[in-house]
Amino acid sequence: MVDWNKVRLDVENFATEKEREWFLNWAGLKEEMNLSAIYKKYRHLFTKPLILEAKEKRKRAKGEEERKLRYLQEFFVSGYLDTVVKELTDKAETMQAKEKIKVDTEEIPFRFAAIKISNEAERTKRGKIFQARNKAIDEIINPVLKERMQKLHDTSTELGYKNYMALFESVKNIDFRSLEKILHGFVDKTESLYTTLLDKALKKKISVRLEEAERHDLAYLFRAKEFDNYFKKEKAVETLKNTLANMGIRLDKQKNIAIDTEERPNKSPRAFCSGIKVPDEIKLVIMPHGGHDDYAALFHEAGHAEHFGCADTNLDMEYKRLGDNSVTETYAFLLEYLLTNENWLKQHTPMKNAKTYLDFLYLYKLFFLRRYGAKLSYEIKLHTSETLEGMDKIYEATLDKVLKFKNGKTLYLLDVDDGFYCAQYLRAWIFEAQLRATLQKKFGEEWFNSSEAGKFLTKLWAEGQKHDVTELAKTLGYSGLDIDPLLTSIQKQLS
Repeated sequence: MVDWNKVRLDVENFATEKEREWFLNWAGLKEEMNLSAIYKKYRHLFTKPLILEAKEKRKRAKGEEERKLRYLQEFFVSGYLDTVVKELTDKAETMQAKEKIKVDTEEIPFRFAAIKISNEAERTKRGKIFQARNKAIDEIINPVLKERMQKLHDTSTELGYKNYMALFESVKNIDFRSLEKILHGFVDKTESLYTTLLDKALKKKISVRLEEAERHDLAYLFRAKEFDNYFKKEKAVETLKNTLANMGIRLDKQKNIAIDTEERPNKSPRAFCSGIKVPDEIKLVIMPHGGHDDYAALFHEAGHAEHFGCADTNLDMEYKRLGDNSVTETYAFLLEYLLTNENWLKQHTPMKNAKTYLDFLYLYKLFFLRRYGAKLSYEIKLHTSETLEGMDKIYEATLDKVLKFKNGKTLYLLDVDDGFYCAQYLRAWIFEAQLRATLQKKFGEEWFNSSEAGKFLTKLWAEGQKHDVTELAKTLGYSGLDIDPLLTSIQKQLS
């Protein structure tokens, strides 16, 4: 007989310990990652009998209880898969934290190499760093990731599903092929706009045509150092605080949210937010390197931090910890894309004429949407294939076709997040445009200066992830997720 109250308490404690371990390793505070010990401690949560019990109990449940069991079922399945590969996960992450690559006479920490690439103006040197990083991935990291991915696939079928994709379609309640179809339409409608503008930008900045460009060229292009003077590193946190204050949200008084901007050699270049204890202990972590992307990363993670930090303390655990992560990504994008608002730029930066910058930023956004649409197509192929052999070539071909430059084969596993998280991002991009349109309609073009808008958002944040993005879109008056507001905003700026 399952004690469901104890199970829910253990889920919350497990999530706290796991988040803390990720935080310490990715923040560069601890080299060794030891998720294995945490999974071992809570191994009773990740068993086939518990997965089946939750599934059967859910069939008999209704209303709120059915929803909570659905979220728990996804957690049990994801956690069970994690336990199968926990040693390989630890090994891969520890490698990335410890590994150093050598370029000429310089030694560069593996995780710092991505930042070096984006900041290196000399194409030859940038290419050397890129190739050295790829060599380390190919020789050291990919063999571990390949073994890990094969185990994930094998375990999915052992749980009674046709493949990994079928499993996550069931537990996430997302039709990945329908989403792929929507993105195919988006790619088709933006093909000429994207190709023309990105080719022009590459020629102007680094004298390289789009079809000749490599992945590292795009990293440097979108780093966009020419805008750095408008986004001073030392003013980033102050700007965030001022922005939130204008919505009536006082970050300084939110003692449950801590911002870590300290530079450390082994700190992940990928900004992140750890909800260690929701809503009581939230860590917002970035690796400062200056410029617009520094601000964008900070504001994005601040969206997560506010969402987690403003969750109602009395929420059921399932709504604080589980649910549709497209929701928290929506709030992250909402704050991040304040940097695409001309009125916000005039208010918070010394930028007098924002058109050049906004054209650049919308092109960057278009690039990301197309990239994640391509990633979704690739992951559908990856997670429905009977073999991993040749998937590196499929990764390269799929991304090259949509993005029009040379992506290479090396990142075919490192560029994949578990559980089709790319779909969560895509749904969030779509819903964020719908939410932003609602805020503009209710509170005006400068909704970010309205305390009423702040109240509107904190009320949404207080619900955690009780509802998914489709349900939230309906509460705002939409029939469901609609990509047209997103497509229209991009075409309006760039056409």
